[in-house]
Amino acid sequence: MKASPIFLLEIKRLAFAACSAIAWGAVTGDWRQALFVSMVVLLLLWGWQLARLYHWFSHPEEFPPIDGPGMGGLLHDVYVLRSRAIQASSSPQRSQPYLKESLASMREAALIISGSGKLLWCNEAAEYLLGVRFADEEGKRLTDVMSSPALAAYIEENNFQKPLRIQRGVESEACLQFEFSKFGADDRLVFVKDVTEQDKLERMRRDFVGNVSHELRTPLTVIKGYIETLQTLMPDSDSTLQTSLRVMDTQLVRMENLVSDLLWLSSIESIEGERKEGQIDMGALLSDLIHELTPAWPDRTLSLEVSTTQQILGDENELRSAVSNLIVNALKYGEDSPVVVKWIDSAVGPALLVEDKGLGIAAKHIPRLTERFYRVDKSRSQAIGGTGLGLAIVKHVAVSHEAKLFVDSELGRGSCFRLVFPSARVVTRPSRAGVEDHPLGLLQ
Repeated sequence: MKASPIFLLEIKRLAFAACSAIAWGAVTGDWRQALFVSMVVLLLLWGWQLARLYHWFSHPEEFPPIDGPGMGGLLHDVYVLRSRAIQASSSPQRSQPYLKESLASMREAALIISGSGKLLWCNEAAEYLLGVRFADEEGKRLTDVMSSPALAAYIEENNFQKPLRIQRGVESEACLQFEFSKFGADDRLVFVKDVTEQDKLERMRRDFVGNVSHELRTPLTVIKGYIETLQTLMPDSDSTLQTSLRVMDTQLVRMENLVSDLLWLSSIESIEGERKEGQIDMGALLSDLIHELTPAWPDRTLSLEVSTTQQILGDENELRSAVSNLIVNALKYGEDSPVVVKWIDSAVGPALLVEDKGLGIAAKHIPRLTERFYRVDKSRSQAIGGTGLGLAIVKHVAVSHEAKLFVDSELGRGSCFRLVFPSARVVTRPSRAGVEDHPLGLLQ
């Protein structure tokens, strides 16, 4: 077996010490003193080698003191790794000037702020868009450069998953969008876009839908009044006319529901960016909703399971609307299966679950369920009488409460809609937890 290089090196040192001892003993005739000399020689050799190593530890930029294989190869590997670490630690400092040069040539406005929100750098596009001079504003907090409570709260919250849109002024229509990302150790890279036209188009769309829906309410009310009058005046013997009036009344109710949902959706969109700070007892809200839905759905069973004491910050009307839509959808499309509503605690925050054991939804339809007027089965939806806006309302309520909507479904096994709220919206207060079963009466 081949000896290791380190072993051979030590053999050479021992041989040198032994030769020194033999020479000393041959000259003096005192072999005990010769043995002492050999030990001194070995200690000097090892001490000299250790001194070189300690010097290298203090000056790692120098080449290792031991060459060749064995220990020299090991120290050479340490030297290479150390050199790479130094290069890696210095690369951000070397890359920042290059990055700033690249950002300076961009048409988009770019800024770099510190972890405390102070302006460290910005390009000319940012100076033009924000109407500032970097030389005058350097070192100031971004919230002082741009006075905006929404921007201050956004930076303080330190959650940059969604971009922030703010108006330039109270009377100005100009709208800016801020996108933050981490940069360096604790800095932030900020891109600012002028989205005035996009924001104006979105507001025009919302206003158009809201105005049209509002204007439709009056003629629908008038038509409904005439239909009810005709139903009262027409004799029961005229079955053809009575059937026609019932069909007209049914379609009119659908139109009223559609207008109502459009108005409510427009209202939610208009205040989507506002903070929702009401303290909501979801257990009580769910219990109230189930008791309200009891008379309308015959021969069905709703089960409510509340297993967490957590309450959330939000808007009660919006949450009531979203939960109601989820439960009604489960009742409509869940065939005759029981519907289970749960308020539980999950790993990321409290969650609302609405489960049924109905026909289920094919995987290809799930990504589009929250689109307006999207229907999985058009003929079935028309027969049931839905507006096609229920899940769109749920999605917008989820966005305004920073929640996530998940849909788990399999054909033939039913569906589970999960509305998961972030832990940042949790308000803990002791409350009862349990299970309520509500068997529903016969359809009237």
